[in-house]
Amino acid sequence: MKAIFNSRIIETSDYLIKTSNRSFCYGDGLFETIVTGHGRINLIEKHIHRLKRGCKVLGMEFPNDLEMNSLETMIQKLQAINGFDGDIRTKVIVWRDSGGLYTPNLSSASFSLEVKASNSILFQGIDQVDVSSEIHTQYSPISFAKTTNALVYVLAGLEKKENGLDEVILTDPNGNLSETHISNLFWIKESKVYTPSLTTGCIEGIMRNTLIDLFHKNNIAVHEVEKTKEALRDASSVFSTNASGIKYLKRIGNWNYESPENFLTPIIKQLQQP
Repeated sequence: MKAIFNSRIIETSDYLIKTSNRSFCYGDGLFETIVTGHGRINLIEKHIHRLKRGCKVLGMEFPNDLEMNSLETMIQKLQAINGFDGDIRTKVIVWRDSGGLYTPNLSSASFSLEVKASNSILFQGIDQVDVSSEIHTQYSPISFAKTTNALVYVLAGLEKKENGLDEVILTDPNGNLSETHISNLFWIKESKVYTPSLTTGCIEGIMRNTLIDLFHKNNIAVHEVEKTKEALRDASSVFSTNASGIKYLKRIGNWNYESPENFLTPIIKQLQQP
């Protein structure tokens, strides 16, 4: 399968990083996962904006070849070369060029681009969910972005697997709801929408921000809050969002929830615009 490394087409099987790679050694890098397709609104520009913000915080140069027009062209080229139809999941990784130890010597960056076919459903339910008892998010100047140091989410994924869950919810050190191990978190109570504040250390998801904008445009109140898991006790519906779409949670521990499909139908239709 073909991928792109610094604008050059390569075979994925040939792509070997050096042991001095700063993403490999120190997690000194960022990534974006972008899902595109005919039935989905184009969110590429928002992904680029978050990537640029992350590069600025890390003091790393943003690769010019990842600007909107060239990134779209590269995605389409890889889709055609690899023979993928339908929705496409693109992973973009940017890392600082080698040099230095904890303190880097350079600000220049390299990048890779890989695409895969995506069968993700835009709206679906999941059954078994619970709140992590051990793993916590932590706010920092870079916590809004997706970094290549994702050990918190790896550990949360292991806890989810060990407990036979479909998803696990993370809290911050103060016990405030933050996010799931792969998505942002929302809940509905009395026709109002709530989502954890970025101060809890949750990632500032592209789909999260898109939904907040759509809620506002549809005159639906959205509150970004610091609340413990008890806030979910009286919620009518709970759902999570990421690049793939929306998943509604049927059960968290012993608490059961209804599907938010009717409430979200106008929003989902707007997400499906070509």
